[in-house]
Amino acid sequence: METKTPIYDKELSLQLAGGKPDLAEQLLGMLLKELPGLCEQARGAAANNDAENLFRCVHKINGSTRYCGVPALAEAADELELEIKAGSTDITAGMQRLHEEVERLIILKG
Repeated sequence: METKTPIYDKELSLQLAGGKPDLAEQLLGMLLKELPGLCEQARGAAANNDAENLFRCVHKINGSTRYCGVPALAEAADELELEIKAGSTDITAGMQRLHEEVERLIILKG
């Protein structure tokens, strides 16, 4: 039985924020605020075959996840970033997973 990566890990979030609950909430809030716009930009870049802009958006999402305790989104963003770096011509599944994880996070914490 496969274990699904957690959407949000409160302990990890606190650890990443140096044990400061207020900072952990602030960082997560910033990520949640930025995600819709970044996802929209990523969709547009993918639709226009703009690999450079797509990479920039996914890289920003990926980097932001490193401060927030959101392992499922971090995993999806990291995998998609690696696909883009590798020059993959079909990133449909990676884009879909990224957007699914964003939606799951927003539903849970938004």
